Amino acid sequence: MQASFQPTFTWSQERIFAAGAQNVVLLIEWKGISNPEESRKRTRKVVAREIELRIWLEAHVTFNGCHGCNAETGEGRSILLKLGKLYSKARKYIALEFTMAAKPAGIHEALWLQWQYKQPPVERIRELPLKKLSMEYTHHTDVLSERCCFHVEKHLVLLKTEKLLEEVAVQRTKGNTQTEFEHLRRQADDLLLLAARSGDMQLVKEAETVYKQLDAESQVWWRTATR
Repeated sequence: MQASFQPTFTWSQERIFAAGAQNVVLLIEWKGISNPEESRKRTRKVVAREIELRIWLEAHVTFNGCHGCNAETGEGRSILLKLGKLYSKARKYIALEFTMAAKPAGIHEALWLQWQYKQPPVERIRELPLKKLSMEYTHHTDVLSERCCFHVEKHLVLLKTEKLLEEVAVQRTKGNTQTEFEHLRRQADDLLLLAARSGDMQLVKEAETVYKQLDAESQVWWRTATR
């Protein structure tokens, strides 16, 4: 039976210095698979429910945090990510941050990943094959000046922006938004700078959307403050 989705994994850098590295980012994306008959239909259907991703960390790897999801601590140096459901042809992203301790030069195993989900319509529990991710350690100092993979950098900043927008919405209900507005404005600036450097139009549109929301929220805040 065909899997319901296809995951891909991208490190922020293909190799790190042998002395170790902080804030190594892993971008995880998964796309719902549809058969030819479904592709001709306009409506999308749920292809997977209750998606879970369990990740086991090697001893030299420390989990720092995640963007786009919440993580639960599991047994045996593992974390569990509950990722909900997925529609056909839909694509989702999350980003995880790690610290990697010093290791001898060479390729070292870093993470082991196991997907589990329920596949409609019979809701049968399915698992994808266990996935191993490794990281190359090197003594070449040029690795210290290598830039982050743009694909990872782009989706990381988009995920951070999404989280800040959610926080602003929550704080708006409490009447306490000034601090979040400042954080969001700086995030919009980061979006625009990355867009200018890369020429990526999705980042440009996202930055414009955030600036418009900031302007609208600022006008509301100013009218409230001057009453």
